[in-house]
Amino acid sequence: MYRQSFGSTGQVQFANEHEYYRLLGYLAKSDGSTELAWEHNEEQGAWGSEGRIKFRSPKPNNIGTLKLTAGVGNVLYRVNCNSFVENLYTDHHYVQGIRQNIPQILTTIPFQFINDFNDGLNL
Repeated sequence: MYRQSFGSTGQVQFANEHEYYRLLGYLAKSDGSTELAWEHNEEQGAWGSEGRIKFRSPKPNNIGTLKLTAGVGNVLYRVNCNSFVENLYTDHHYVQGIRQNIPQILTTIPFQFINDFNDGLNL
C-alpha cells in the first residue's frame, strides 16, 4: 500500500497518495512503455536480486520522484527499487513483464483514488 518513500536511498518518492496511484495506473497501461522485472543478478556474481521498473518512453510528470538510472537497448532508463516492486507484486497484483491485469489491480485501489489511477492509465 501507499508509503511516501520506497528504497534504502529513497529511489521512489511521492508528494501524496494521488501521485502514488497515478504511477500505479501508468505502470498498468500494458502498452509496452514500461516493464516490471525481478532480475536475479546474484546468478552473475552480483550482490543480489533487483526489482526494476524499465521505461521505454519518457517518464511523465506528476507520478512521483524516481531515481532513474541508464537503460540498456530499447530501455531509456530504469528504477531499481526492490521494496517498491515488491509492493506492486504483493499489494496490487502486478506481475513481471509488460502486460498487467487492470481489473485485478483495480480491486486493490481505494475508491477515492480511482480517478488518479485512471489518469495514470491515460498518460
